[in-house]
Amino acid sequence: MSSAVAAEAVEPPRPEPASRVVTITIAGDTGFSPNNAPVNPKGVRRHGRFQTWAQTTQGIAKHIDGDLNFLNVETVVTDRNGLTRDTKGQRGPFNFRTHPNGIRHLVERGFNLFSLANNHSMDYGVAGLRETLRHTEELKGVGLKAYSGIGTNREEASRPQVVSVKGSNIAYSAIGIVTNNLGRHRAGDNKPGQIAYRFDSDFDLVTRRLVETESAYRILSVHYGLEGRVRTDARQIKDWRGKAALDRGIDLVVGHHAHVPRGVEIAGKSVIFYGLGNFLHHGTANMSGKGICKDYGLFAKVHLLRGKNGRLATRAIEAVPLAQMHRRPVAMTGAKGRARIHALNYLGARLGARDGTAKGVRFTPQDNGTGLYCFAGAAKDPGKIGKLCRNWRPAPAIPGSLRGRIAKACSR
Repeated sequence: MSSAVAAEAVEPPRPEPASRVVTITIAGDTGFSPNNAPVNPKGVRRHGRFQTWAQTTQGIAKHIDGDLNFLNVETVVTDRNGLTRDTKGQRGPFNFRTHPNGIRHLVERGFNLFSLANNHSMDYGVAGLRETLRHTEELKGVGLKAYSGIGTNREEASRPQVVSVKGSNIAYSAIGIVTNNLGRHRAGDNKPGQIAYRFDSDFDLVTRRLVETESAYRILSVHYGLEGRVRTDARQIKDWRGKAALDRGIDLVVGHHAHVPRGVEIAGKSVIFYGLGNFLHHGTANMSGKGICKDYGLFAKVHLLRGKNGRLATRAIEAVPLAQMHRRPVAMTGAKGRARIHALNYLGARLGARDGTAKGVRFTPQDNGTGLYCFAGAAKDPGKIGKLCRNWRPAPAIPGSLRGRIAKACSR
């Protein structure tokens, strides 16, 4: 056998183009059951109407098609109605709990990456947190890849999770606010709780541990934002753009909590969603009357490509506006969807840094009501990225018929 033939025989096979493309979908605040309502193993009741678990997601199921599908689980997960609620120092607290069958349904629909770090993780105290951990851990047997943000101690709550997707390791961490910065809700060295965003030492710990984790891509989930405000605030810019993205190079920062969408930004090589709004939450308000900048939720698809260096890089982003997030989410289509993409672009146009290190993302409205943004050269990428971006053009200006309406709705 010649040396040339021998060399060919041992050469490793080249990966198929499809195996180099990884898609991550991201969804915002999620939870079944209204305030302190009893849990039901069969489904959820709101405003006198009962829905099975399957009915709650049937309108959005086709979009849950990523290799990783993320959402923020903003509820205690328990089958116990006798847990004592924590009033969290509030006169009229909201306490959310969901039967494990509901969360299992979300996993069976395809969601496989959870944030548990939010201001409702401790709604039923340490007993509720332990219930959430137990039931969520069991879901790894039916498709859940990882969850993050709470634990039996500070080390566990801040520990990065690593999942393998098409041969690439993706590292993931979550952090979120705790109500009134309550010390009893914050994880300690020997105390169960949540890793708490408004404590600088916790944010530093989570981001440092995440970037020290060897991986091809890093995701940080942050539950924070002034409720009902669509404008990105100074703390987000300082922490998310400055520390997480530019200083530490975290590839994807996913924000939620404000219940309304906020703008999207590219900082360095990182992508930042400053707010996704609601996804499927029966404990939240009907947003349909809140105006064009606040009456929808944002579901997104982030498409990555593995390069020769083994790293995954973001190459295209799809934005899907949602309606009926308080009951049964569906994608907004046609002109209604495109109008919300223009509203999202209005917010994106107000992001970015003067020194050029960050720029707001403006999505090109599509005929089906979604928005699309493609990075330079993505039209030549393999697989679905190239197909998505082949005829892509930068976003047009906001139509005159929408400009005033959007500016008024997005003023704060």
